Amino acid sequence: MKLNLRSVDLNLLPVFHAIMEAGQLSRAAEQLGMSQPAISAALQRLRHTLGDELFVRTRQGMLPTPRARELHQHLAPQLASLRDVLDPRNRFDPATSQRHFRLLSTDYFEMVLLPPLLQRIRQHAPDVMLEVAPVGDNMADTLHKAHADLAVDAFVPEDSRLRRHVLLEENLVVVARRGHPQFRGRCSKRRFLEAEHVVLPERHRRLPLDLVLNAPGWQRRTGARVTQFASMLAVTARSDMIATVPERLARHYAHGLQLQILPFPVAIPPVPIYALWPDAQNGDPAHRWLRQQLADSLDTEPVP
Repeated sequence: MKLNLRSVDLNLLPVFHAIMEAGQLSRAAEQLGMSQPAISAALQRLRHTLGDELFVRTRQGMLPTPRARELHQHLAPQLASLRDVLDPRNRFDPATSQRHFRLLSTDYFEMVLLPPLLQRIRQHAPDVMLEVAPVGDNMADTLHKAHADLAVDAFVPEDSRLRRHVLLEENLVVVARRGHPQFRGRCSKRRFLEAEHVVLPERHRRLPLDLVLNAPGWQRRTGARVTQFASMLAVTARSDMIATVPERLARHYAHGLQLQILPFPVAIPPVPIYALWPDAQNGDPAHRWLRQQLADSLDTEPVP
């Protein structure tokens, strides 16, 4: 039957370590800021818990038993590691950290913002790992419950538990395949409305584009509804459908997919892209470091 850790006073382990290192009860007591009677009482409790004398008093000091030497061999590195983890001065070192960060976002982030972020992180933190998961309607709860560290999205839930920062602003453009019979360098309102569009699923909150498309006389023809920006680009590259996408995304992939980038038919406000994170994580050094890397990779204003 395994030892029940609840029956062990873990406060006794630093006492054991101090006696091993000092070799005398008086020196161990001085190192720990305890009285010698308190050290002796702690040693007695530890002997009772572990069923071993642990130390034999000699003229040269406290001689450890074989069991004590074995315990020290295993406990010393564990106590040192625990001390480093709990020390606020050593809570996060990018160069040695193996931290696993989880981000919530769409494939826009993966296609446009993730590559420069990973490149920067690899320069400073070779063992840090990033995982990107789909953003959903439960984003706020996922962040609040620490199931994710950060979200990057154009939609901001109204939740006082979350902090937010505008990472960048995206202009929207129209993309169509090169050689499209109706589009050659420009996109009029009439051509825009006559064409079939490939679109993303509707979300509960609205963007500036939705304000235009919901206005009278702006009902577009939906030819296909897909789940990702990547699919929108792929469909427009191999059909006569068009799509409205963020300009950075279009410029990254237009050449490879042989797409035209066309100004939207009317002026519309840019779309802010937000970083969102739980208030409880705001002061965490590792989290602050991640937010700073994100801002630096985009060459934008520092994320607070």
